[in-house]
Amino acid sequence: MKNVLVDIFKDFGSFSKYAPGVETNMDLNDLLSSGLTARKRVETIITAEVFNAIVSSSDETLTEPLRSAVANMTMASQLIFDSINRRKNHVDVYKYEMEGMKRAYMDNYYNAMDSVIQRLMSTEVTSENTDSPAALWQKSRYYKIIDSCKIKTTEAFDSIYPIDLSYFFFFRILPLQKETLDERLSAYYDRLTDENRERVDPILTLALLKKTVAKSLRRFDILEFPPTIRNLFDDSHASRTGKDEHDAALALADRLDLEAEELISNADTLLSTDASVDFCSNSAYNHPDDNIIMLP
Repeated sequence: MKNVLVDIFKDFGSFSKYAPGVETNMDLNDLLSSGLTARKRVETIITAEVFNAIVSSSDETLTEPLRSAVANMTMASQLIFDSINRRKNHVDVYKYEMEGMKRAYMDNYYNAMDSVIQRLMSTEVTSENTDSPAALWQKSRYYKIIDSCKIKTTEAFDSIYPIDLSYFFFFRILPLQKETLDERLSAYYDRLTDENRERVDPILTLALLKKTVAKSLRRFDILEFPPTIRNLFDDSHASRTGKDEHDAALALADRLDLEAEELISNADTLLSTDASVDFCSNSAYNHPDDNIIMLP
């Protein structure tokens, strides 16, 4: 089997520049299985076609972050195997050290993927560069989902619900945004008119984003979130305890869902056809033909 890392890094010296803390007695063949996992993770987001186009490209603003993403995800996957080998050699391995290293590798991977996607989005596609990474990116499934979504840019999402302007996270949750629209909110957007759009649209959009993030909290690992969301969990700064972290993520998801439902309820009220209802008194339920008798 051809080592997929060789195509990207050529040799172990190049690989070690992008992934700090790599054992000096290793080579690229030792990392083959983890390299396959890392490449698959990256290709899941940007597609294999875009991946290969970047590897063949001379644009260092794309190739450098791609190498960083693959190298750091490789080492994040490799850590468990390294810890077992150290145990066999009677070398003490501490859980907090392993967790700290994994978080550092995942942070590097996350930031590198942010840079790759941001560069792909900012590159202009013309009739002369139809085979470029940016052109192939615009044919990818994630990019095509944008047309079905309400919030179509990372900047727009971040201005409503902070995600540290993360292009990577924005594209990861595009399918969840579409799912939320299809399940719950498309019908509300269809009811918007010129008269109520200005008041109701922001409420619905905030509800949409909160429900989308809530879905992601139930489906993604905490390490896949931008720092602003990860910082809501105490475990993000300490040794991870799986059950506590999972319970905290579910609790936050439930809270966001509750806040979103309250927003949807407010939108329901504003979309009511009876705009003259008096919500402050029981007189709202009176009709013109009611006989109202005032006692002395």
